[in-house]
Amino acid sequence: MPVPEQTIARIINPPRMRGAVLPVAVMRSLDDDFQVEEVPAYQLTGSGEHAWLWLEKRGLSSPQMISLLSRELRIRGGEIGLAGQKDRWAVTRQFVSVPGRCAEFAAGISLPELKVLSVTMHRNKLKTGHLKGNRFIITLRGEQQPFTDADLVAVQARIAELQSGGFPNYYGPQRFGRGGQTLHDGLRLLQGRMPKDYWPDDQSRTLKRLSLSAVQSAVFNLTTALRVEAGTAGTPQEGDVVIRRGGIKPFLLPAGQSAADYLPAGPMPGPEMTTAAGEVLQQEQSAMQLLGLHAGVFSRFAKLTSGARRRMLEFPENTGVELVEGALRISFSLPPGTFATSLLAEVAGDLRDAGRAESDERVSAEPGESGAESEAE
Repeated sequence: MPVPEQTIARIINPPRMRGAVLPVAVMRSLDDDFQVEEVPAYQLTGSGEHAWLWLEKRGLSSPQMISLLSRELRIRGGEIGLAGQKDRWAVTRQFVSVPGRCAEFAAGISLPELKVLSVTMHRNKLKTGHLKGNRFIITLRGEQQPFTDADLVAVQARIAELQSGGFPNYYGPQRFGRGGQTLHDGLRLLQGRMPKDYWPDDQSRTLKRLSLSAVQSAVFNLTTALRVEAGTAGTPQEGDVVIRRGGIKPFLLPAGQSAADYLPAGPMPGPEMTTAAGEVLQQEQSAMQLLGLHAGVFSRFAKLTSGARRRMLEFPENTGVELVEGALRISFSLPPGTFATSLLAEVAGDLRDAGRAESDERVSAEPGESGAESEAE
């Protein structure tokens, strides 16, 4: 049974906590308008068997970057380590690890779309999740008129409000693929309606994981949207699974325990996910039912959908807003996996993505891309 279009729309464009302070804003009008820089989790040792490349990429998805490095360095893609996926339509500075024997040749890579800025040796390969967060510098432009000093004051006040009060930690639309295609693929897979030869053999596991992750993310967005509308996304309720602000471990909030310093943690369904209770559990089950699912279906793919919890709110740090030649330059840091566009949705009522519109025009020439990479994980 197909999922209603209004449900898909609610997943991709979920409700916001606050009214917009800018009616319309355009991002990614220019290449440098969306910049992301990884904040590493630890200091490199300067010695070891792995070469960590600090590089800058432009107009490349993470899979395309890995493919390019594999060709340039003549190594397998599996020998390349990275901390997280990055959006294609951005200027991204990040670490990538390769075998130490590649260090000298890698240092000379300088292509229009990929430049190695420095090479540092380290004892371990870089693995997914090994980063402290991401630093963003994003320039928003007016659709027809430049922004004003009054716009600057309004956005500065809103960013300060988000820093203290948080914003919904929704997954951005790119998680679900162009037109929600990655989400639809995941639903068909879980419902046993996916043809066995749908994906190429060499990409099947990766694309299955992306598609199933899109379904988990959809359940999270639907559940969080209900809490945003109820005004309880930042207030733990009886039966909630919570995570301490700044922490990582989820647990069921005991009855009567103070909820201070804890945040509700929404569901990413799977057999290892901590289970909520009472009305909260019923709410999460209702979100799955909107997609024609129940918790048990994820057990079929337990290795790809183990399950987790994700804070319903996140809080930007190291924030700043400037007015530069009529454009608003907004800078902030976010934890890994948090979408900058979810923050910007609390600033602009109509957030238009010039880069992604250009990307959609090219989709017919790039049939192999899922469109599911996140902007910074």
